[in-house]
Amino acid sequence: VEDGESVSWDKQADVVVVGFGGAGASAALQAHEGGAEVILLDRFGGGGTTGYSGGVIYAGATRFQREAGFDDTVENMLDYLKQEVGDAVKPDTLRRFCEGSAADVDWLIAHGVRYSGEAYLDKITYPPEGKYLYYSGNEKSPAFEAKAKPAPRGHRAVGAGFGGAHYIAALRRAIEDAGIGLMLHTRANRLVCDIQGKVLGIEVVVLASSQHARQQALYSRVSPYVPHNHGRTERALREMRAMEEKHGRTLLIRARGGVVLSTGGFAYSRKLIDQHDQLFARHYDVTHRLSTMGNDGSGLEMGISVGGALGHMDSLYIARNIAPPEALLDGIIVNGNGARFVAEDAYVSMIGGAVARQPNGDAWLIVNGHSFRKSIWEAITCGWQRFKYFGVPMLINYAVGGTRRGGSAAALARKIGIDPALLQATITQHDRSISEGAPDAVGKSKALRKPLGEGPFYAVNMCMSNRHALTKFMTLGGLRVDEETGAVQRADGSAIDGLYAAGMSAVGLHSREYISGLSIADGVFSGR
Repeated sequence: VEDGESVSWDKQADVVVVGFGGAGASAALQAHEGGAEVILLDRFGGGGTTGYSGGVIYAGATRFQREAGFDDTVENMLDYLKQEVGDAVKPDTLRRFCEGSAADVDWLIAHGVRYSGEAYLDKITYPPEGKYLYYSGNEKSPAFEAKAKPAPRGHRAVGAGFGGAHYIAALRRAIEDAGIGLMLHTRANRLVCDIQGKVLGIEVVVLASSQHARQQALYSRVSPYVPHNHGRTERALREMRAMEEKHGRTLLIRARGGVVLSTGGFAYSRKLIDQHDQLFARHYDVTHRLSTMGNDGSGLEMGISVGGALGHMDSLYIARNIAPPEALLDGIIVNGNGARFVAEDAYVSMIGGAVARQPNGDAWLIVNGHSFRKSIWEAITCGWQRFKYFGVPMLINYAVGGTRRGGSAAALARKIGIDPALLQATITQHDRSISEGAPDAVGKSKALRKPLGEGPFYAVNMCMSNRHALTKFMTLGGLRVDEETGAVQRADGSAIDGLYAAGMSAVGLHSREYISGLSIADGVFSGR
């Protein structure tokens, strides 16, 4: 448009936040506390991927660590995160995050989120019920421990089951209590700019209230907890689009101070996946997207439409869960050549990313008979929540995912298409290094190293092509932003006036290597 005064706006606010997940909620609350009039909108009922997540925030030097007996420091946290975050953000940005992470937790507590110092200190993907502080990354892995003293920094929101629902419920109550304007079941359509390129507001499509329940039912049906839902999701998205076209009305909302895009990533955009990671795209249809349907890349497309630049678009969180059941940590992961290539106790996305980089994405977890039988018992007796989300998928993979048994290494190798001599050599070298007290070849923690012995052996199929192994993934790249202000940047580094991005829509702390809790932590940090 020519200018803001030439438009007949339907609504106005100082700040319009697009996407009610963790980052959007943080941005809206902080803007309100700063005295701004805020509108927070979401295509669905709000909550986003954060609402389905584990509800873990990564933070250091907190009161809950001290309660658990850990004297963590900002410098120690910084030394660790330098290894994980790398060059995803500037060094001074990473330091600001570390210095403020405990205060971010306190800010969340002031808005109703609850935390606890009850700690679980063994290696685990997600802590059991009643435990709310844990090692959520690679802190105890030898390579990382050499540079930073391990400390549990994964703070899970208190409540039964996954903490994301409790986390979002608290922020939703805070938003409602603050009187922030909520526009749910409202799809952001396009940005409104003047002829100089300044973002003035946004065009949205508001779904008729008579259709809200139907839309939310479709949304809930394709929960990210449910695997193999690609076809169901595509049908639901088509139905929702038709619903919006038939029962939606278009409004123009002016944002006097700016529009904040917090629409999540692009896990549901096959187009963007194909453009930025063709190797992974080959396996896209057998993956399990750890995102809600709102993560369709539309926020990134809006940013691009006004000149925004993208970054780290080939960075993906590709997860391979091993523990629970913990007995599987006794084993070794080998590729199609029978060689180990990653520490089995590494963080799940480090394992998954390494699997994806192997020839043809092939990998097998080799365990002996004792550990295999123990893993079945652990999967069955690990408690309902862990059984549902970790035990059941592993047991299904055992049953129909191509698990193989061999009385010897050579016999097993022939069943999984690996040169018998190569697999036997890997197992022999693995056991010999343990007996000789030598360091592990791929950096596995000493406490978790156990000899495999002479057999029988089992091979659990961890190949990318195995849909039953549940390759969980989400995207980590997004719009490039000024790390001081959050303003979306053009390719030349200049800021687009009036447009900001936060959370998984933006390049941030999580954009190089992901560990549990870093996404929510970045959402609070960047959103605020």
